Amino acid sequence: MGLNAFFIYYNMKQNYKTLNYEWLTRPTGDPFADAGGFAIEYLSEKFPEKDILELIDYITKIYVEKWSGKLNAFFLNSKITQPAFQGSRKTEETLKYFDALINETEPSEVGYCRFTGRETKLFFGGRDNSIMTGSGTLINFHHFFQKGISLSKEALIRIHFVPFACQQLQGRISLMQSSDQKLSNLFVTFTVEKNLHEIGIGLSEGVAKSDFNKPANAIFDFIDYTLSQLQDFREATALPSLTLYLFTNFGASPEIQIYQLPEKVFLFYRTCLHPKFREDWQKFVLSHYFDGQHKGAKYNLQTEKFELAKSKETETTDKNEYRQWFNQIYHKLLVDENIRPEILRWSRQHPFNFEIVSIYQNNIIGMKKETINKIKELAAFLVREEDAGKIKKRIKALDGAKNAAVLRRFILKDIVVANYLANSEKPIVSIDDYVNYLFPDGSYWAEIRDLLLIAIYQELHERNLISEELKIELESTVEDEDINKLT
Repeated sequence: MGLNAFFIYYNMKQNYKTLNYEWLTRPTGDPFADAGGFAIEYLSEKFPEKDILELIDYITKIYVEKWSGKLNAFFLNSKITQPAFQGSRKTEETLKYFDALINETEPSEVGYCRFTGRETKLFFGGRDNSIMTGSGTLINFHHFFQKGISLSKEALIRIHFVPFACQQLQGRISLMQSSDQKLSNLFVTFTVEKNLHEIGIGLSEGVAKSDFNKPANAIFDFIDYTLSQLQDFREATALPSLTLYLFTNFGASPEIQIYQLPEKVFLFYRTCLHPKFREDWQKFVLSHYFDGQHKGAKYNLQTEKFELAKSKETETTDKNEYRQWFNQIYHKLLVDENIRPEILRWSRQHPFNFEIVSIYQNNIIGMKKETINKIKELAAFLVREEDAGKIKKRIKALDGAKNAAVLRRFILKDIVVANYLANSEKPIVSIDDYVNYLFPDGSYWAEIRDLLLIAIYQELHERNLISEELKIELESTVEDEDINKLT
């Protein structure tokens, strides 16, 4: 530590009592302030001998000496990223700034902190010392034409620790937050440890890189990590939401993208990992990775690798590589798009526990359980005879239904009338079933058709009635999907 830095640090040490330590870690609801608070909490436990001022000094030296001041994605023209400052000057100027905050010699006013909500002395935060809050040069960005966002010194100290709680993803900065503080803390803890580990082995040149380059893959992997680390979330009936912030505060083009995974998707995904469903779900999901440079690659269920046939050899790709690819199922679950078309395509060739489909339709789509049960009953009726010719004919007719009228005629002719001619004691489709469950107001006829087909295929798989010849015929009816539009 240089002589100037020593005197600055000594000054701060004498005045640290002006800080409210509770508000250095207390949750605020702001994702950045909370991430910084969790990072402070973790480092305080790891280095109990260090005061908050020593932690500021510790983290600043990492930013300057290990990361070469590469915090441009967080702070614009800060003491660390300012080109006019070189080497130890960056650390000295940073300590001088925090000294001014703690001494309250920095310009301030009394009011309510935008992060903590408490009445205290406030200091202006701009792009040099806070994240995604606008610039002091754009005063119309802030309320009452202030030159910055009004924050307490505790909030600004927390923001200083945020880079250590983030990861690089797709060339930007990512931060995971949850409606449950345990999960937000878990992400920060994992990330801080990742940064410390890379620094310890001499590989750190900046914010740690995520193990993934697709937001959806990163989110679902974090759920896997959560379930492996926290017992509470393996058993809870109510689960939290997750939010991934992907941002850059760099230069003239600051930008933030927000990806939100709601509670119901978290719960559905956890259910799919239950031993009862895990094998079917994993095969289904793993088969839906895609990469533009590996067009035509097929997932091999036996080797668990993607295989791409070339002129003289077959190129294989293992999980370490293909998990970086775009995954259609994870993406659709994240952006709230229906995965029913993928389940239908998969069901033509592979067994897939229909209970997964039922849970998805009921909990994610909002379909009535009575509708799902009726569809299962109709599917069992349509394959009641182990006659391959009749079954293929019914599947072809159902698959060819291109509007609601054709689907209704199919149900009336191939199910209702067929049930009557079989001298059944009770109707298979009542007026109540037809009006309230199969074709209620606002329903989408194609959804009923697809689910009926899925249920039929799964009935056939369970009864070992799908021959290789039928598989080929079923596959030939599937139109190629333009997956490129989803990448």
